[in-house]
Amino acid sequence: MSQEKWEELQNRMEVSRTLYGYAHGVDRRDWPAFRDCFCDEVEIDLSSYNGEPPVTMPLDDWVESVRSGLSGFDATQHISANHLIEIDGDRAHATSDFQASHMLDGERVVLAGWYDTQLKRERGRWRISRNQLNATWTQGPPALYAQAAERFAESQSRD
Repeated sequence: MSQEKWEELQNRMEVSRTLYGYAHGVDRRDWPAFRDCFCDEVEIDLSSYNGEPPVTMPLDDWVESVRSGLSGFDATQHISANHLIEIDGDRAHATSDFQASHMLDGERVVLAGWYDTQLKRERGRWRISRNQLNATWTQGPPALYAQAAERFAESQSRD
């Protein structure tokens, strides 16, 4: 195998590792690991789900948004699959399918679809610079998201 091919395969593996790291960090509430998957500034596009325009924000704001939105659930499981990755120097483009299950008091809400993700090689590894969620289906009561966020906020006010 040529050195060029080896480097391409290694880069693809590292991009997948970043995409898996996103899910792993969220589900284990490992916020430093989750944070490590992103560039210092990140563009997030959830418009297919919430109708709001994409937003570019500092990384700490993004991490806190996800932490406060999901930590109130009893459990979550984010599955990332079917990674199609293109590498161009220190930039990469990936599409991946996802299914995200969220449990609260015995009820479950699921969101599924695919991500369109831009990554940059930054500080020695691949990090997400732009992530666009493309929701294709959902199941269960969407009100669970607000209930989980409220539960988390209440737990923080007690601390």
